[in-house]
Order: sequence, then C-alpha cells, then structure tokens
Amino acid sequence: MARQYLIISDLHLADIEDHADGWKAYKSSRFLFDDDFSGLLNEFISRNESGDDKPERVLVLNGDVFDFDLVCAVPDEAPWKVSRSERSVGLDATEDKSIWKLRRILADHELFVTTLSDFLVAGHKLVYVMGNHDMELHFAGVQRAFLDALHADCTKRNLDFDDSQVVFEQWFYYEPGEIYAEHGQQYDHYTSFRNVLNPTVQMRGEQTIALPMGNLSNRILMPKMGYFNPHASDYILNMFAYAWHWLKYYAFSRRSLAWNWFWGSLVVFFRLLSVRKKQLRWGQGQKLRQGVLAYARQKELDDEMVSALWQLQNPPITGKLFRIIREFWIDRLVISLLMIGGTVALALVPIPLWIKLVVPLMGFPLVYLFYEWAVQGESIFTIETRLPKVAGRIAQMLPVRVVTFGHTHQPRLLALGRDRTFVDTGTWAPITKPNDPDTLVPGLRNYLMVDFSKNRPCVQLGSWMVLRDEDPGGKT
Repeated sequence: MARQYLIISDLHLADIEDHADGWKAYKSSRFLFDDDFSGLLNEFISRNESGDDKPERVLVLNGDVFDFDLVCAVPDEAPWKVSRSERSVGLDATEDKSIWKLRRILADHELFVTTLSDFLVAGHKLVYVMGNHDMELHFAGVQRAFLDALHADCTKRNLDFDDSQVVFEQWFYYEPGEIYAEHGQQYDHYTSFRNVLNPTVQMRGEQTIALPMGNLSNRILMPKMGYFNPHASDYILNMFAYAWHWLKYYAFSRRSLAWNWFWGSLVVFFRLLSVRKKQLRWGQGQKLRQGVLAYARQKELDDEMVSALWQLQNPPITGKLFRIIREFWIDRLVISLLMIGGTVALALVPIPLWIKLVVPLMGFPLVYLFYEWAVQGESIFTIETRLPKVAGRIAQMLPVRVVTFGHTHQPRLLALGRDRTFVDTGTWAPITKPNDPDTLVPGLRNYLMVDFSKNRPCVQLGSWMVLRDEDPGGKT
C-alpha cells in the first residue's frame, strides 16, 4: 500500500508555568502551539482526500514530544514518597511518577490530545519513537496512560480507535524501501543511553530511567537557572558573558546563579557516577548483546545488520570523567583558584616586582589559553556534523529513501546520494530571538512530509509558523 508520512520531533511539551519576570519563559502559555499542530495535522489528513486510491497515512512523533525533564511540579498528596530534592527539581524517572508527569502534561494540552485522537479515529497510524527527554515511555504503564488519555478524549464524543494503530518504538522506526526514523540522541555522548533498549537501573528499590548527563542537567540545573532556555544554546557563554548575565538577572534579586550552578553540577556529577557504577556492577555487556539480537528478530532484520547499526552509536559521556569535569567548568574553576593562589604567593615572596606583575598578567593567561587549546574535544554542537555522516552510513546499510533524525533543533535537508535524503526535523520548542524574549526565531515548528503514493517519493521539509502580526507571541 502507498504511504504518506508526516514526521515531527522535538515538541518538548511540558506543563505550563507563567512568571511575570520572564522566569522559565520557555514554559509560558503565550508560546503554546497546540492550535498550529492541529492545523498541520488536519492539512496532512486532507491531502488528496478526493482520490479513489487513498494512501495509508502515518504520523511519526520522532522523539522529545513530551519533555518529562521540565516538569518540576509534584502532587499535593502523593501516593508515594517525595524526597526534598524531588520537591525542588521534579519527580524521579520511575514508572508511577512518570505516569503522574505525563498526565500533568496532557492536562495542559487538551487540544493536542484531541488532535491525535481525531487522527486515530480517522483510521490512521501513529508511531511514537522515543527520544532522550521522553524515554519514560519505555515503561508500559506510561504508554498505557498515554493511550488511556486518547481513549478518554474519544469517549467524550462516542468515538474510539484500536490500540494496534499506535506503535511505540524504543530505538528506531523502519519501513523497508521507504524510511528510517530515529530521534538521534544515541549519537550524542551528552544524551546517549548505555542501553537504549533497556534504559533503566535499580535506584532505591525501583526501576528508574538511567538518565544521561544532558537530561540530568536539564532536571537539576535548569530549574534553578530559569533565565536560560534549555531548548537553545544561549546558556553556552564565555566567562564575561556569564558575569553580565548574573548582573542583569540575579544581582538584584533573591535568586542565585553561582551557587545553583556549583551545587547542581556536583549533584549531576555524583548521580552520573552512581548510575555508571550500577550499570557496570550488573555486567550489562551480555544483556546488551541479547537485547540487540531480540530487537533484530522483532524487526525481522539480519542480526549482523542490527549489530552494525548499534555500533554507530556514541558511548555516553559517563565513560569520560575528564569531559564531565570540563562540561561543568570544574577544571576552569580549579585553574582560576590556582592562578589566584599563585598571584598571592608571588606577592609574598622576595622577587623582583616585574616578575610579580608579568607572570600573573601574561604568564597565567598564556598557560590558560594553551590549556584550552590542548583539551579541545566534543561540544554540544558536534552532533550537528555527526548526524549527516551517520545518516549516510544507515542509507548504505538499509534500503531506504529517507533517513530522518531530530534532536539537534536545526532543520535541514541534505542529499545523501542518488534518491537518498537526510532530513533533520528541527523543533517546535519556543526559541526566541537574542535580546527579544517575546519574538520567536522564524523558520521553526518544522515538519517533514514524505509521499510514497507516486512513482517517485516527494520529500518536503517545511515550517508551520503562521504570520499573525497581532500575535504578541511573535509567530512569523
């Protein structure tokens, strides 16, 4: 049967928070896009509706559709224990607590739920590929809660659909001869899971998602640094820019930037080490191999083929202790303290004055610049150059016409060769213009439509940002 695909990723739906001072503006109700999502899906459904030979329509939600990491709320009367840390940064990623988080998100996005249920009632197929921010859907109970919410919305209108129309994919979605869709976090060592097929560890007696560094940072650091947008890269600054950011937002308020960064970094650091220790202790090497082979049988793919796909993944940063230290600027903090101590020591010893001045003013900066040059490595932007290369490898290994990822929030369409295309589906998360927190960057809210109902596939990467001058949210 001929198929038409609509692929969307990185919606980052969370609960709504409105703060008058711009705190956590990325969760503000003024940036809701549920109506635009509904409009896009309705247009997808109505395409070629008058034809006799109607193609099968498939909606692929390609990861990070829900952002469990951004939900900091906790229930007033919880049926389980809530720690002091959870009350500060949000519930742990256990099954029961993730179910509560999902329901909290869906309660603030009723139109989104209705849009999906209408799509299913019309007889179409929904594929949900998990990303790093919605890996909680690994739990069967969370998947059931999602389906129950869709059924409940249908029941209000005496409608329904069959559960078989909804497919949850732990790793990737593959349709031979047509499309390969994967979120992309497994090629980014900040967000990759050691075992994406079974991403849990036993923590305090419960199965918990073994969150990678990027997720832990979003959960523990970002809620306390709410003037940064976790969906953009505006939190990657130099030392002088951080000082200006502190002066602008924190110097004359009760909120703290330096302490929350320092303490939060230590918490993330030790949690990463704790998770890694548990994973190594349980000897997951054999379990990994067994899981990959089971996935190959499920996908009806050759064992060696799936193993080769697995080898393309980037190991988590937890195996690189120095890189973790560097990402939290702990190395630069130590160097700064050593330089200050060295300057004081030089001032106290009986040496010529020119040495006391030249070494701190010229020698120390040169040493620092040499250090920065010598230890350069991967950054959060490395994944943008890696994904097209990975897509090219996949297109050589599998008979597909389109390879699509999300994750980077950078929409792009690149040719991989004759009749083979790589598409990065961008994001729907609110990313605003620099120094203009009310105006969204144009060209986002991206979608990929692929039509295989004709002789040759039609691939379209677009932006669903409607021009409305009166809209204070800055839609363009």
